[in-house]
Amino acid sequence: MAKLFNYTPKLVNLLVTAEASYGQLTSQVRIPSLALRLSKENKVLATHFSTSIEGNPLTQVEVTNIVLGDKVPITKSEKEVKNYFEVLNRISVLARERKSLTLELTLSLHKDLMKGVSSVRDVGKLRNESVIVGHRDVAGAVHVKHNPPAHTAQEIEQLLTKLYEDVSSDKENHPLIVAGVLHHGFVYIHPFVDGNGRLGRILTAYYLLLNGYEVTKYFILDDYYDIDRLEYSDMLHGADSGDKTKWLEYFIEGINYSLRVAIKRVEDLQGQNVDEVTGTKRVLVSKKEEEVIQLLLEKKVLKAQDLVESFGITRQRAGYLLNSLTKKGIIRKQGKTKSSYYELVTSN
Repeated sequence: MAKLFNYTPKLVNLLVTAEASYGQLTSQVRIPSLALRLSKENKVLATHFSTSIEGNPLTQVEVTNIVLGDKVPITKSEKEVKNYFEVLNRISVLARERKSLTLELTLSLHKDLMKGVSSVRDVGKLRNESVIVGHRDVAGAVHVKHNPPAHTAQEIEQLLTKLYEDVSSDKENHPLIVAGVLHHGFVYIHPFVDGNGRLGRILTAYYLLLNGYEVTKYFILDDYYDIDRLEYSDMLHGADSGDKTKWLEYFIEGINYSLRVAIKRVEDLQGQNVDEVTGTKRVLVSKKEEEVIQLLLEKKVLKAQDLVESFGITRQRAGYLLNSLTKKGIIRKQGKTKSSYYELVTSN
């Protein structure tokens, strides 16, 4: 990756702090029930904040009712949050499968993100027209904040492919730095008519997942940006001139903020004894059992065949994992025939 920034003392200190905070957070959420609750809440919060940044008017309570309840989304705002939540679940599965960051994946995610909320001709397709990023003032005058570097689908495809090649091959810079470069680069290219901000944050989270940072499971990226949306936009487009140092300092500051918030939430939950599953004291789980729990959180119910297909393991191994988690009181089996399935044991 070409040199696009400087490792200032501030940036280095922010990276050191982020690593320490992430280590502290992951050590605090090793209890399955606590990790499960945190993951579910984080996906709701990420959905609320990321769509709110783009002007979605729904409250956090309304978002929760839509994505976790039985309410069928009807309005555009409701469909936006439902789509975003489902895409967050999808990238967790994709990261586990180690799917590379590609143009094909980007188009697929955009299609899922924008279905029912954008013109059919634009969903899952690169922009092939000129657009500008800006706003109108009260007098009706247009203030341009950003004019993307390309306005044909062919040019945009070339720019995106180059961006993905650069970030995927960068083994020199810290992953949090590369994530910030990806975040800016995607929004700078502005590859779609609509949905660029949301998808840019989704792809940033996906890159971090691929590089070992459990975004949404332990912390989120979007809460910091929603505090001051204008500052977020100004810092992001301030990097358009080439030097991304200030943007990266802001980006890592945001990660540190989100990690501090997550640590505080974990401490509050631990104080409420949320670390205990109903009828079961603290238990230890293996790494593979954690993956089963995460898959169950995403799918709501599981059969042994789901584990076989998701993890590439034998049916015997799948049965062993499910039986182990059942004995530990984390999941329970429903039914006794071939149609039986497993669900989480939750506190009431």
